[in-house]
Amino acid sequence: MQPSEKTDLFDNIRLTETWLIALCIALGAAQCWICRYTMLSDGMSYMDIGDAYFRGDWAAAINAYWSPLYSWFLGLAQYLLKPSIWWEFPVVHLVNFIIYLGALFSFRFFLHAVLRSIREQCNGAATGSVSLPETALLALGYGVFLWCGLVPDDVGRATPDLLVAGILFLMMGCLVELQLHPSYGKCALFGALNGAAYLGKAIMFPLAFGFLAILFFSRKRSKTTIYGVLLAFITFLAVSSPFIYALSRAKGRFTTGETGKLAYSAMVNGSEQIHWQGEPPGSGIPLHTTRKLLDNPPIFEFAEPIRGTYPPWDDPSYWNEGTRWTFRLRSQIRVLLQSALAYEKLVLDESGLLAGAFIFLFLGGSKTRKGILQNWPLLAAAGLSLAAYSFVLVIPRYVGGSLVVFWVAIFAGVRLPNASLMLRNSKYVAAAVSLTVIFSAMANIGDSAYKQWTVTVDPSSKDQVMAAVGLQAMGLRAGDEVAVIGRGFVNHWARLGHFRIVAEAVAPGLPAREFWAAPAERRELAYQCLKSTGARVVVAWDPPASAKSDARWHHIPGSDFYAFFLSQ
Repeated sequence: MQPSEKTDLFDNIRLTETWLIALCIALGAAQCWICRYTMLSDGMSYMDIGDAYFRGDWAAAINAYWSPLYSWFLGLAQYLLKPSIWWEFPVVHLVNFIIYLGALFSFRFFLHAVLRSIREQCNGAATGSVSLPETALLALGYGVFLWCGLVPDDVGRATPDLLVAGILFLMMGCLVELQLHPSYGKCALFGALNGAAYLGKAIMFPLAFGFLAILFFSRKRSKTTIYGVLLAFITFLAVSSPFIYALSRAKGRFTTGETGKLAYSAMVNGSEQIHWQGEPPGSGIPLHTTRKLLDNPPIFEFAEPIRGTYPPWDDPSYWNEGTRWTFRLRSQIRVLLQSALAYEKLVLDESGLLAGAFIFLFLGGSKTRKGILQNWPLLAAAGLSLAAYSFVLVIPRYVGGSLVVFWVAIFAGVRLPNASLMLRNSKYVAAAVSLTVIFSAMANIGDSAYKQWTVTVDPSSKDQVMAAVGLQAMGLRAGDEVAVIGRGFVNHWARLGHFRIVAEAVAPGLPAREFWAAPAERRELAYQCLKSTGARVVVAWDPPASAKSDARWHHIPGSDFYAFFLSQ
């Protein structure tokens, strides 16, 4: 980047960035507002754990499956605001929006570190080529961030993925800064951020060693480099060790978390995470599982010892204690192929980014290829997490932050002939690419609005709230035990009412037609089994007409949920 060009464009750069940040904030706020009553099963578990931390229930709070950092944010908000039923989920989305803003400005730090690195390389004067104009890089960068925040790491979902992505952006910004201006302070910060990322998601613990290795090899070998990486390692351990100690003490053995083992056992070995009873053969010997009370229809009880909204999902590491994973080559190849297809879909769904990268590669030729390779530390860091997930399960929200780092590294490496026409055309290409990803993000907002404002076969957000309100009007109170027809983790009303699901008549999905298809005498036996668990009421979503005509099933006003009081 020529110094004179930077001076001439300063005001335009500042204005461009201001508008891009404003657009990111506005669209992020719109998505949070549209999704303000939505919830995921993961989010319910994080809320339960957050509550446990702030009431000092350490046995429930220290969890080997769900990492603590996101739950601390949710727990603090619930503790300070004490929202009503109607406001409990919106408070979660307020926290998500604050996290989104943090991720946005963390990304800004990363992006400006990259821009400073490009300026200081001064490659234009030496090679006759220049990088993309800063306004073009800003447009591409913020466009990719917006896509990340609204599509894979959707700010409307109650998950820690956007929080971890924000920490990753800070880490990558430090990595870029350390390549040009090494300091012990930045090394210490880099290590601490790795520790914070581990507190956000357990997979970041093994990845931290890869990031530290990248830091080591990205700099000239010297005592300063060795001491700096050692300092980063020490601060990483300082941040992560207290939770590892608490977790290992709770489990009675050393562990950094059980998420990876259980995910591998489920996705590669084919074992069940909910109601695991030791199948398939070779998956381990259950030490304590949910109790199966009836085979047809299947009834499971899980009132003790985990006490939460839905105990099987509040701590899967407890209910799956004894699970072991086994390497099976054919199964692993199958998962790797599925992961490859998932990555292919992620790339092709944003074909504008791919097309833009190919156009710049064509225009820049070998100098662009060399420029991209100069960003190998960022590419390696992104590739590390992408590869790690490919062995188990690739879901877009898991890898959104890594894909942002990948695309920034690609576009930051573009080198073009130093000609005014070429630079002007590059801005048009960058603008077109940015618009494609921005429109993709806006389409996701539209899709969220459609799902919220139209009638579907599944319970809407309003149905969930009205079910909680209706059950309270029927006499249920916080802490009361309930049972459900179907899977408990889709019954978000239980979290809103602070009820405890202690049993379920298992049937895949909603509205659980398999349960209703059972003979009447088997259903009566099922009701007796559910009553024996201590549940006061059984709740079902949209039962068939035969159940609705049964006087024992009461419609919950404002929703399609029905309640069967077992004390009748």
